[in-house]
Amino acid sequence: MKIKDIEAWVLTWPPFETIFWTSINPIGSVSELLIKVTTDDGIVGIGEAHGGNLVAGVSPDFTKRVAGAAPVVTQAIRPMLLGENPLENDKLWDKMFSLTYQQGWGTHGWSRSDIMTAIAGVDIALWDIKGKAAGVSVNRLLGGFKQKVHCYVMGGYYQEGKEPYTEAHLARDAERWVKMGYNAIKIKIAHVSIEEDVKRIKALRDAIGYDIDLMLDANEGYSVQDAIRAIHAFEPFKIRWYEEPVHWYDNIEGLAKVAASTTVPLHAGEQQLHRFGCRDLIERGKVSFTSQDGRETGGVTGWVMVAAIANVNNALMAPHHDPQIHGQLVAAVPNGLTVETFPEAARDPIWSELFAVRPEIKNSYIEIPDRPGFGIEVDEKVVEKRGTKVP
Repeated sequence: MKIKDIEAWVLTWPPFETIFWTSINPIGSVSELLIKVTTDDGIVGIGEAHGGNLVAGVSPDFTKRVAGAAPVVTQAIRPMLLGENPLENDKLWDKMFSLTYQQGWGTHGWSRSDIMTAIAGVDIALWDIKGKAAGVSVNRLLGGFKQKVHCYVMGGYYQEGKEPYTEAHLARDAERWVKMGYNAIKIKIAHVSIEEDVKRIKALRDAIGYDIDLMLDANEGYSVQDAIRAIHAFEPFKIRWYEEPVHWYDNIEGLAKVAASTTVPLHAGEQQLHRFGCRDLIERGKVSFTSQDGRETGGVTGWVMVAAIANVNNALMAPHHDPQIHGQLVAAVPNGLTVETFPEAARDPIWSELFAVRPEIKNSYIEIPDRPGFGIEVDEKVVEKRGTKVP
């Protein structure tokens, strides 16, 4: 079996009616990098990579996203992998990864982040091919540790829309998610003062009680000192984990100081580009959960490397975004814990629109499809409507 072609599409959705804020950044739309790898015997592997977010007025052209990773796929990875055996995942991953350090790697204007995202999309497609060729799911290829995975709802953003998003709105949304069957909720913090966030968290707990897991995501919004002060204020509300509390520039040693100050476990990793950064987060930053995102930082092959490092350090895998991909991976490893979901189209139209076949989420669990590869099918009409093929 040989790789015959590699194609890339940038899929972009219209602007949201509501702007969703994390601690620092606004989210005004979503996009996705879709990869198709075709073999000479007709198997087509589908890969997805994180496309990024846009807000009108921030991007010079809101209707288009210059997907830095897409030309890496078509201009660098495609000629590199044509004719190769798609089943040789580790060999091909190392070959692609060399783009990040070989002589002249930066002359095309691609960042290392662009390259790692491109590798992710292609590697996921290669694992889809491997599963389809073997007639089994990616989960079973990797070990098949379990056949369903816990998942939680990501919500509680700060919002700019037609009306103010108040504590009462947050409490109402949390009640709706619980009625949908979720027993775990993650909300954003650190966009307002610690005192204001305490009021938000209290309103949520008053609405849903203390039997529902509650996680807090600061998206690198605090200094070390403020992160410590904040978690001390939040501890009485029974917090499952405290995610990315520290500014980007001190997210190793600073995290360790926060970890030493609280009994609430730390969660981080979605900003790390490779296994070495995740190793440092776990071993030196003292995180108990890692959010390593296989769609951004090296695909299945890179994610499994991180899972092994986490396992020997008693850390659990709780990846960022896309349960249709990460569900298969979390289910495959003994230290897989949970996956993040966005069940409402207002925040994630990709989940609600892109797939003709996808796994279902019921009662805070996602059943892993026992179909070859990732067991998903994209809706080609949506690809045509939302997508631009990259030359």
